[in-house]
Amino acid sequence: MTRALRPDAGSRSALAALAIIEEVAAAGPGITALEITGRLRMSRSSAYRLLGVLVESEYLVRTPDLSGFALGRRIDRLVGIPSTPADRLREAVDAVRAEARFGIHLVLHRPLSPARQPALELFDIDPDFPLSDPDRIVAEPDCSAIGRIAAADARGERPAFVSQRGILVPGYGCVAIPIRHPDASLVAVLAASAPAHRVADPQTLVTFLAPHAQAVALACPAEAFPPGT
Repeated sequence: MTRALRPDAGSRSALAALAIIEEVAAAGPGITALEITGRLRMSRSSAYRLLGVLVESEYLVRTPDLSGFALGRRIDRLVGIPSTPADRLREAVDAVRAEARFGIHLVLHRPLSPARQPALELFDIDPDFPLSDPDRIVAEPDCSAIGRIAAADARGERPAFVSQRGILVPGYGCVAIPIRHPDASLVAVLAASAPAHRVADPQTLVTFLAPHAQAVALACPAEAFPPGT
């Protein structure tokens, strides 16, 4: 009589990872790590470790506010869902991060947003170097280089880049460059957050970001991203 095989540690981890993916799929975007551990009765350390692996391998993604999780693009590939413009845009941003040693963020600009809706939308925030105060960046444009790009555009100005140091976090800063549609309208802002000494010479970061911004612009057609994408 054949004995039933007992799963080894690797198999148990794989099964636990699949259970997490299934739970995220059932709950929908935004489920938190704490909710996952509670529903699966899994230890926090195990859940956080597996969530990190699943995000890194793109089976899951963090939600824009970094509070929860959603299914990633590799799940779409498994079930045969074609990539969307948003997927291609995230891939372009990932290519920038692959060459950077600092935070890379992409924020969409929606000047025609409905009343009471902010013109800036946090689209792809670097999970390894998250923004210190994302709500403030959206609500107070002058506090960040990202917001200053949008504010300048609203005044009819077209700066090639904007930088700021020490406003949000002492010792750190940000350099942001605009992503424009062929008609010159502002559709997004690509930003690098780094220690203040790196931002002190913004041209170095601008030189790094500029060619990547062109690739991001090609993946960022204005008509492809209605509000709420």
